[in-house]
Amino acid sequence: MHKVLVLSQHATRYRELLEAEVLPGADISYAADLETALPLAAETEILFGAPDLLAQILPYCPPLRWAQSSWAGITPLLQTSRRDYQLTGVKEIFGPAMTEFVLGWLLALERNIPGRHAASRWDDSRDGHIAGKRIGVMGTGSIGAHLASACRNLGLATCGLNSDGRDVEGFDRCWSTADRLTFAEGLDYLVALLPNTPATNGLVDAALLGQLKPGAILINGGRGNSVETQAVVSALADRQLRHAVLDVLPREPLDDTDPLWRVAGLSITSHTAAPTPGRAIVAVFIENFHRYTAGKPLLHLIDFERGY
Repeated sequence: MHKVLVLSQHATRYRELLEAEVLPGADISYAADLETALPLAAETEILFGAPDLLAQILPYCPPLRWAQSSWAGITPLLQTSRRDYQLTGVKEIFGPAMTEFVLGWLLALERNIPGRHAASRWDDSRDGHIAGKRIGVMGTGSIGAHLASACRNLGLATCGLNSDGRDVEGFDRCWSTADRLTFAEGLDYLVALLPNTPATNGLVDAALLGQLKPGAILINGGRGNSVETQAVVSALADRQLRHAVLDVLPREPLDDTDPLWRVAGLSITSHTAAPTPGRAIVAVFIENFHRYTAGKPLLHLIDFERGY
């Protein structure tokens, strides 16, 4: 039998979903906290759950061979020194939610929906539009590619940024990280969907924001390390940015008294851009469990050196 430990704040929900499935050879235990999980760790071969909790229990799981993250971000696990197991992430399930988030904000801002609502008076002035404009997406993985395809269908020109400038379906053209300033030149909209790795630290800085078309809109739905917050505040003050939406920040949650809440033109959305779809994540784990027991390559295997 394969000893499986599900360790997550949502352990009860995962139990409901997994008990409806048939996983031959699986002996599954569930824990919502570290204290409950520790007595089970010594025999655990497979971990499934939240990276912050998995990272804490790693030292107590000597037989561990595979860990399945229930988050898109796996930073806590990368920050440990252990590398003697297979780590898999969750991909290709967050694209629709992130696309709704990004397009919802762009359409609301261009059509001045918040302003018309707040005005409480008749206003027949012309709104803006997104068709014919240029959007740059930093991060061309499954989430970025899904967003780019939707943007194309709405008449946007799509520019992508990835580590080596490789072409990705859905993007009209892609640039490498080394050419990030050229990538950003003249963009109407910039969307950051980058993972948290040393290579992505501070990529959205004053120099990059200065390349955007004056009055551009910035949305960060990736990780907080990639955007220099003070550079965003300065760009808003200088009107280089018309609006910025930060779903993620270097430190979360943001304190209620933090001055960022009062910055004009800045919207903070409290890490809600792409809610974790529990059923879809369980489906990834189930598929990978069948692959694991059959000795087949696992889906969404993480490269510890690259960080994704």
